[in-house]
Amino acid sequence: MGLDISVVEELESIRQPDWDRLATSDDFYLSYRWLRTLEGDPRVGDHYVLAHDGGTLVGALPIFDIRFEGSAFYAPERHHLALTGGGRWLLAGGRRAYHSGILLPGDEPDRRRVLRALLEAGLRLAAERDARGLVWMFAPTRVAGELREEGGTAAFDTVEACLTADGWDGYLTGLSARRRKNTVRERRRFEQVGYELAEQPLDDCWRTLAELVANVQQKYGHRSTSESMRRVLAPQARFLDDESVTFTARREGRMVGGALRYRFGDTLYARMVGFDYARLLNAYEYFNLAYYLPIQYMQRTGLRRLHLGIESADVKAERGARLHPLWTVAVPCDGSALVPAERTAAERRGWQDRYDDRVLPPEHWDVPW
Repeated sequence: MGLDISVVEELESIRQPDWDRLATSDDFYLSYRWLRTLEGDPRVGDHYVLAHDGGTLVGALPIFDIRFEGSAFYAPERHHLALTGGGRWLLAGGRRAYHSGILLPGDEPDRRRVLRALLEAGLRLAAERDARGLVWMFAPTRVAGELREEGGTAAFDTVEACLTADGWDGYLTGLSARRRKNTVRERRRFEQVGYELAEQPLDDCWRTLAELVANVQQKYGHRSTSESMRRVLAPQARFLDDESVTFTARREGRMVGGALRYRFGDTLYARMVGFDYARLLNAYEYFNLAYYLPIQYMQRTGLRRLHLGIESADVKAERGARLHPLWTVAVPCDGSALVPAERTAAERRGWQDRYDDRVLPPEHWDVPW
């Protein structure tokens, strides 16, 4: 039986269990509830290309026609930095996320058959909207390789960090002797100052967390405000509260630090941190809320992996994370080939020269492009 391909503009028309049945632990940013948090932006046209086989959903590809994106990290034009080729492109896969992909069956040959059908429909959609094609940002190696085999051009973008921990003791054992000693010291210092600690669902604390996150964003040069962060967190509290855990620290009942994480599959996804810097006690608050408390939480709840996202990769690697490459992949409507920017190859070699196989898993980096 052939595939039935359709395009809808609202996820509400699809049953969540049907959608999330296709999502693995790697696919939080393609999950039903995450995508629901992004809907309703008047500056973005949302489209979901669906593949059904005998009435069963077997594949899905989100596509976004973005007329304005406030963050340069998420703007489709970012691909110009990795690939030579201008023009307007539709963003495919994840949006406002540092990990992207396509929801597909797990096994060949169905995976390839569904991918081709979704890609053909997505490129038709791009052509109808006078776009040059589809672009994936922050695509993992497997996705980049599959799209490349279908005519895409892949270029190195950045790295993401993931930490696999077999309990707290197992985590410590995997660190260098120096880092292990420092980690024990950082935990002891944090415990000694006596913060009031809690693990809270996002809906209990998102308004205060927004203020603290804005402080961090402003410290690093972003123009975020408490109000803008509330607009980001409000839909997440609405749709993702059941999957959320916020590690909070308080002094005299007042929240002074928080780290928001989401559970999906066997993975805990790091999303954002916030602090009231003036009320901190110089007790390694960031590493305790962002790393150590989540690792202990994972041990209690049976989670296996902490997804730490991009940026500050050296710090994350020092604390036991492994670094995986993320790629920009463009698939033009006309089948033409783009050329990766020269700097992308140099940046990729830089990472490989800096670290060994313990930090850079060879299966993610040894690719034929």
